[in-house]
Amino acid sequence: MPGAVQRSAIIGGGIGGLCTAIALSQIGVETIVYEQAEKLSPAGAGLTLWANAIKVLRQLGVADAVIEAGSRIERGEIRTAGGWTLSRSQPGALEQLFGEPTIAIHRADLHDILLSMLPADTLRLGAKCVRIEQELDEAAVIFADGRSERADLIVGADGVHSIMRQQLFPDVQLRYAGYTAWRGVVATQDESALGLTSESWGRGSRFGIVRIDRERIYWFATANTPAGRTQTAAERKSFLLERFGGWHHPVKLLIESTPAGEILHNDIYDLKPLQQWGAGHVVLLGDAAHPTTPNMGQGACMAIESSLVLARCLSQENNLAQAVKCYEAARMPRTAWITEQSWKLGRVGQLENSLVRAARDFLVRVTPERIMMRALEKAAGYEI
Repeated sequence: MPGAVQRSAIIGGGIGGLCTAIALSQIGVETIVYEQAEKLSPAGAGLTLWANAIKVLRQLGVADAVIEAGSRIERGEIRTAGGWTLSRSQPGALEQLFGEPTIAIHRADLHDILLSMLPADTLRLGAKCVRIEQELDEAAVIFADGRSERADLIVGADGVHSIMRQQLFPDVQLRYAGYTAWRGVVATQDESALGLTSESWGRGSRFGIVRIDRERIYWFATANTPAGRTQTAAERKSFLLERFGGWHHPVKLLIESTPAGEILHNDIYDLKPLQQWGAGHVVLLGDAAHPTTPNMGQGACMAIESSLVLARCLSQENNLAQAVKCYEAARMPRTAWITEQSWKLGRVGQLENSLVRAARDFLVRVTPERIMMRALEKAAGYEI
């Protein structure tokens, strides 16, 4: 057991928080996860777990269950709004190159698998953190209902709009990417697209289709719009049908088949790299530390990677400050690179100028598959 940390409190019961709880439990650290939601909900959408994340999940003991619950992405396509194929990968190329499958899975299914690895009382619901109070030897989490809990280490895994980050670094501001996103999940009995994921590019818009298991397809849409736009559920669906109704099959069908109240909407933000992730007995992880745009599908993967690295650094160092420095040194360069590359990819995908889009599409169409795969290698081929 690491001497510097005997007991930890994790703020945020998402993917990063639960992976961190598993990783810390493996090195003997007593861990409680505090989640502000009052109850667990099956709501949410799909996510992609590239080989780099699957390799970490294997070390956490859950890879096989995740692979079984999700859907292997065997091949990928980039298409135009009219349905013309710009790029296509060969079946099985991803797994052959990276040594593990790329898995699409419903977020709630992944959450359930991770939670099953932890003792029943690890996750505490209805626990909204409002501030942290630090002392020389430990820190206290103060909750909205006035309760407090003390720990040697507090991990802030509370997402893009992190309360923990706001307290540690109050002057830091998120950066709006210039576009917003909608997501949905549709039940289907059609298995013709098993293993296929596609992203289609239009004018200032994209639409992605990913099968997350044999019964469900996850879709996402993006559009260049100002931040902070509010819509009712009905207005949201109507906007999407107007914006994407003329795109290739099955885009319109997927939107029509999704109940309006189940379409999720989020403005897209990231954060320019921070100079540090920790202060005293507090350290940030995942989107709380390095929120990134979703264009590389690496947001959850980065949090999963960081969970294992943090545990390793804590196990190797008897001093908490040194362990945090170890963690920052190992993770900051990689997450900064992913964030920047993802930002650039988003700018390319969201182009509006017709001439520039035509040039982009031509370049994608003539680029050999091996070059496209090589571009993925630094992100998805990474091993801890």
